Amino acid sequence: MDLIPVRCRIPDLLERKGKNQQWLAEKTGMRKQRISDIVHLRMDNISIKRAALIAYHLECRLDDLFEWEWR
Repeated sequence: MDLIPVRCRIPDLLERKGKNQQWLAEKTGMRKQRISDIVHLRMDNISIKRAALIAYHLECRLDDLFEWEWR
């Protein structure tokens, strides 16, 4: 069994802060396309370092970035 992200909550967290993906890309030093890939679950995985950086700027916990499901 694997723990799989089934929904990305980053858009909701950005909306709550009144920010967008471009802002997050600038804050994290990632390309906007990379942020988009994460949001749309187009990546096989995201490193803990990148997830922690995103969570830091969104002022949330790592677990808040995604909804998870065992499959």
